[in-house]
Amino acid sequence: MMKNIMLGIMILLITLPNAYAEQHELNVRDKIAIVEVMNKYALGIDSKNYDLYKSIFIKNVEVKLLYDKGLLNENEVIIKGANNWVDYVEVAISRYRNTQHMLGNPLISYENEIAKVRTDLQALHYYKEFPNRYRIVWGYYITHMKKENNEWKIIKHSLTTIGARIEESG
Repeated sequence: MMKNIMLGIMILLITLPNAYAEQHELNVRDKIAIVEVMNKYALGIDSKNYDLYKSIFIKNVEVKLLYDKGLLNENEVIIKGANNWVDYVEVAISRYRNTQHMLGNPLISYENEIAKVRTDLQALHYYKEFPNRYRIVWGYYITHMKKENNEWKIIKHSLTTIGARIEESG
């Protein structure tokens, strides 16, 4: 009888911290799902599939763009709402015949039911008007996500560019 009580206490001590940790840490499935949201982010832009792109954001998402001074005239742009953000991206991407957003090194933290992801970026933009010219942009995203209806959605997003270069090919 004493063995059974001790065994029960040991099992409780082993499983209780794990149950607590699952509530305050992300499991592997959630981490993969979060990375998939970022993959859909890049795919939505690069394929110009704006329905897919819009599907990863909550309706009232807030987006902040911090551009390197050499990239655009504006250094900071803040956009509120998924419709406004997708419209902004569609206009910006319309200047290019193709783009390729390469994302890497996702670092995911989790606190108070919010996942925060830092993702490195290198993006190629091939101009429509100049077939031999393309722009490379380097930077990183900080993306906040929340699980709603068993699906991760972006609630807040920022892009910080750290450099850009225009190149000619051929």
